[in-house]
Amino acid sequence: MIIRQEINQTAVGEFTKTSPETGSQSFHPGAGFVGFDGHFPDFPIMPAMLQVLFGIVVAERILETDLVMKKLDKAKFMAQVKPDDIINVSCRISRPAGDRESDIQAKVTITAAGKKAATLTLWLEPA
Repeated sequence: MIIRQEINQTAVGEFTKTSPETGSQSFHPGAGFVGFDGHFPDFPIMPAMLQVLFGIVVAERILETDLVMKKLDKAKFMAQVKPDDIINVSCRISRPAGDRESDIQAKVTITAAGKKAATLTLWLEPA
């Protein structure tokens, strides 16, 4: 998927895996980043769905496998992500009891320009 390649190209520094279930990565999507195209032409901000994809990319790095989203359970967007903001995406993976073995819950926090921009709860499964 081309957008995932674009996201990976904006990574800054090393991916940090703090445990088998947690990790974080910083990104620097500049003004030329494809995710800002058309949203909005005179005032570019990162679309919410693209922020979700950044979370999935970090979850994939933690689990070292490709993932697909089954459901976006909870999402709260608190600040806009603008071109040239340094964003940090942190993720905590769990496999809640009682769910299918393939079900993966990812709790994602995104900060932009030092402010909390979004919190997400994603349900994922291996691709």
